[in-house]
Amino acid sequence: MEQVEDAVRCALDPESAPDVKAQATEYCERVKKSPSGWQVCLELFTKVPERRPEARLFALQVIEAAVVDAGVRGGASGAPERLETIRTVLLEFVSTQYAVSRYHAEPAFIKNTLAHTITRLGLAMYPAQWPAFIKDMIALAGIPDTAGPVSDESVAGAAGADINPALADFLIKVLGSLDEEMVNRAVPRGAEETARNSEIKDAMRVADVSRMAHAWYAVLRNLSGSHPDLSQGILRLMGAYVAWIDINLIVNQPFVRMLFELLRAPALRGAACCCLVEIVGKGMRAMDKLYLLRFLGIVDVMKQLDIGDTGFGEQVGRLANVTGIELNAILADKELATAEAQAAAAAMLEELQPLLLTFLSHEQSEVSSSVFLAINDSLAALKKAQREGASLSAFQQEFLAKLLPTLVDKLQYSSDYGWPSPTDAVVGDHDGSLDEDDDEAMFGELRHSLRVFVDAIGQIAPGLYDSVVLAAAQGIFKQCAQFGVSAEQAADEGGKGRGRLGWVRAELGIYLTQAYGDRLSSSKGLRFGGTKHGPPNGARAEAPAASSSSSIDSLRDLLSMMIQSGVISSSHPSIAPMYFENLVRFGGYFEVQREAVAPVLTSFLGPTGIRHPYSTVRPRIWYFLHRFVKQLHCLGLAEYASDFVSAVADMLKIKADTTAAGAAAGLGGGYGLFDSQLYLFEACGMVLAPANLDDSTRMALLQHLFDPLFAGAQQIMNARPADQVLQDPRALLQIHHYLTAIGSVVKGFPDVRVDSKTASASAPHQLSPNTVQVFLKAADMCIAILEALCASQLVREAARFSLSRMLSVLGAEALPYLPRLINSLVSSCAVEELVDLLGLLGQVVFKFKPYVAPTASELLLPVISKVYGFLDQVAANGAAGTDEAVLLQELRKGYLTWIAALFNSDLDGIFLAAQNAPHLVTIFRPIAAQLAVDPASPQAQRLAFSVIFKAVQAWLVDPMGWHTLATLTPSAAAAAASRDPQAPALRQAAAQALGIALDGGDAKAARAQFRQFVMGTVLPACFEAPARPGFQVADAQMSLVVSEIAGVLQMVLLSGAAGIASDDGSAAAAMAAPQLLTVPVGGDLNQNQCASYMSTALLPEMGCPADMAAEFVQALASLDQKQFKKYFVAFLAHSR
Repeated sequence: MEQVEDAVRCALDPESAPDVKAQATEYCERVKKSPSGWQVCLELFTKVPERRPEARLFALQVIEAAVVDAGVRGGASGAPERLETIRTVLLEFVSTQYAVSRYHAEPAFIKNTLAHTITRLGLAMYPAQWPAFIKDMIALAGIPDTAGPVSDESVAGAAGADINPALADFLIKVLGSLDEEMVNRAVPRGAEETARNSEIKDAMRVADVSRMAHAWYAVLRNLSGSHPDLSQGILRLMGAYVAWIDINLIVNQPFVRMLFELLRAPALRGAACCCLVEIVGKGMRAMDKLYLLRFLGIVDVMKQLDIGDTGFGEQVGRLANVTGIELNAILADKELATAEAQAAAAAMLEELQPLLLTFLSHEQSEVSSSVFLAINDSLAALKKAQREGASLSAFQQEFLAKLLPTLVDKLQYSSDYGWPSPTDAVVGDHDGSLDEDDDEAMFGELRHSLRVFVDAIGQIAPGLYDSVVLAAAQGIFKQCAQFGVSAEQAADEGGKGRGRLGWVRAELGIYLTQAYGDRLSSSKGLRFGGTKHGPPNGARAEAPAASSSSSIDSLRDLLSMMIQSGVISSSHPSIAPMYFENLVRFGGYFEVQREAVAPVLTSFLGPTGIRHPYSTVRPRIWYFLHRFVKQLHCLGLAEYASDFVSAVADMLKIKADTTAAGAAAGLGGGYGLFDSQLYLFEACGMVLAPANLDDSTRMALLQHLFDPLFAGAQQIMNARPADQVLQDPRALLQIHHYLTAIGSVVKGFPDVRVDSKTASASAPHQLSPNTVQVFLKAADMCIAILEALCASQLVREAARFSLSRMLSVLGAEALPYLPRLINSLVSSCAVEELVDLLGLLGQVVFKFKPYVAPTASELLLPVISKVYGFLDQVAANGAAGTDEAVLLQELRKGYLTWIAALFNSDLDGIFLAAQNAPHLVTIFRPIAAQLAVDPASPQAQRLAFSVIFKAVQAWLVDPMGWHTLATLTPSAAAAAASRDPQAPALRQAAAQALGIALDGGDAKAARAQFRQFVMGTVLPACFEAPARPGFQVADAQMSLVVSEIAGVLQMVLLSGAAGIASDDGSAAAAMAAPQLLTVPVGGDLNQNQCASYMSTALLPEMGCPADMAAEFVQALASLDQKQFKKYFVAFLAHSR
């Protein structure tokens, strides 16, 4: 025994030598596993005088393990004797040692562990070996043994019982542990353990549960005054056990009287209330629950309670809440509840609802939120009744008339809510409200819940909603217009609704305006002046009809009152963000109220707008200004351009913050305040874009914007050599910001309108020649800086952004910069940059087809070389980790998507250009032989076969370019079919731009080489891919791969048909459709080169019988793609 104690001490002593600690730990493990270890530990634990607490805790753990090892029913060899020995010794220890003062000196963790051990012992022995488990534990505490129903007569003997408080506390611990082991849903259990627990509960229900109930009553009656802690424990037990015991054992005259008495005891009223919550919430049939509520008279009881204390008020609120939930459930249960019962429940609910309003209006949010579920259920019941055609009763109308103003008042901030001063606001708190703080998060949740209730009332009683919400908001704005608004004072100067407006109600008025507009928008959509603005956040409108004109007029008038009230003059940080958000959210208002644009712009540019004293509020307002200008862009803001740019100019000074950039980089990117400044730069661009702006004014303002950016970048570049700039993180970040700001200004201008039907080298646009020259100058500087500093990822990122925007705005004017941009980016880019670059290239070729063909042709090989350079490197060395493997998968998909974009843009001719044609097979071999057959990435497989399909269609079926390669919708196909037949098709125009003769010898030689590649590599890949291990045809993504393979096979077969295989394009030219569709080939298969090759060479070489090969080719030729896919799947299954 001493050795065990010493071993435990050494194992836990942090100062023990490592080897000694290891030996001690090993010894303790041997004791646990030893057949006689529990005996040593049983002696150690019960030894008097007691041993060290940590040694006794270890001993208890060994004893409990022995109990568990003995089996659930003690069926192991020697188990009954072992369990009986442990029971005898532990009960003797408890009765002799814990009945005296030692119990209070015993460490809590020892008492709790011992209680748990005895619980596990009881579960192992009850009821077979230890049928008196519950009886013995109650007797230890000196509680009279009484069983049967609880009544005044049965509890009479409890008075004056000589109960040992220490052992009563231990009893509470054992019973609590018993409930946790058997019932607590948070404890995971297996099927066997669950079955055992059900048997034990059934056995306890025979007599022991009633015995426990009498013991609970005895403790409450005798010790509630002297030992309130024990009574709290008993009440917790009652609340836990009531879920599965007979409710009549607790809901009876003695217990109910006792509970109601305890509700008035300051030390016990909270616990008694929690117990009642569990009693009322017990799962029962509707009629039984109604009887229970009537018996308790719970509503009358709650009316008599003092809820001034917040903690107790919250508990009583929870009781009112569960009562309301249960009453609503009875009303909803029309099958089991009789009409009389429902009428009684409705009457009880009407009696409860004023009490719910009392809790809801409580100044403390903890109390008011305690009844939310009951309020929600009541409103849900009213909505359901309304859908069923029922009208509101007079009482229901009265309830809603009282509920809505209460909810509106609760929507406002507390007058003592603490806001930071302008100097205390922290970075990242974008609206100055410290929304990451617990208080703000709690209020946000509270307001969201209240808003749900308010909106529900708006659906049930729209007239009431309008009268209350509109009246409240209008009254606030009228008060503000008359008396002004404060930024420091929370409450109104002369009391609510009087004198100077405090910021609390000012913010409420703005919030109510947003709530009113959101309700109109979410229900039917907003139409200001005939223009519909859909629901926010992508919500689906319920009906196409417009909101009633009166409601729209009310919203328009409310917005006008908000603007004219001057509420934005308050610099409180809660006002401006929501004020400007409303103006953006309901931007359609300005289409019918053009006169409001000027004062709103003045507010945006004023001291409580973009220059707000709270630095944390300003970025949010910059964003809203950007949104506001973007919404009004179509209306033209030329008249405000000079004032706008002048007003924001001092906010556009760029100062690189390497600290903010570094911190944001760890969160996925971002550059601190500069990210928000970009909204201002883009807004300036949008203001300068309208065509009706005087060009000289535009030039002056553009110079005003660009000159500091040009000068700043040139100063850094001219001050020292590029290699030194590359070593300066701050200089690189500053240059990044300059280039990105330039791109953001350009982004504000509209994209060029490109006519893809023309083959001219330029496209029409709306920019004046002077504007074009300014942007070209900016492009020159961007590309020069990129070429000098292309080793910097920051500079590459900024240049890619800026020049991509210039491509979109300048169109063909900027295409000469594309090769220099791509070459500089490709030379040093990382994998993730290359993925983004491929996406950019795909967009450019699609937008500027066909005259981007020469540029795309020039870039083809460098980009492909970079892609395969990354892929080959990983193939040789393996992926460095999961992140790199994911990036490479994205690279494969991005590369294939870009190749597909070239075909979909009808630029297949670039592969046949003089510098690219010799590499045609080299380009496509990895696609067919590697990417198409790798089942690790079904998306890449599908893209690879899609690219092959387009290539076969382009060069083997329609080599003269009569048909588009893009997938057209029916309407687009009809439009393409109506084009001038004398005009060259896009593919032909692209070939002309490249100087390629599609019927020339070089093009034919390249196509012949590609045909051999298809026969030797592509066709085998079509059968190899689905045969690879891991390819599951039943998988949804791989099923799409099979569809693509089927399409490739049919297109290859079509390419071998007589007339098409001649490579003169005459057969394809005769097809009228603008898009060459894959149809059943049919015809004489003996004359089809591809059919003959597959049936006589390819399939037999793969082990396919001759008759099956012939059948396969026949199916390939005669079935449409959907039918052939089904056949192909069956063919593959048979082949396996």
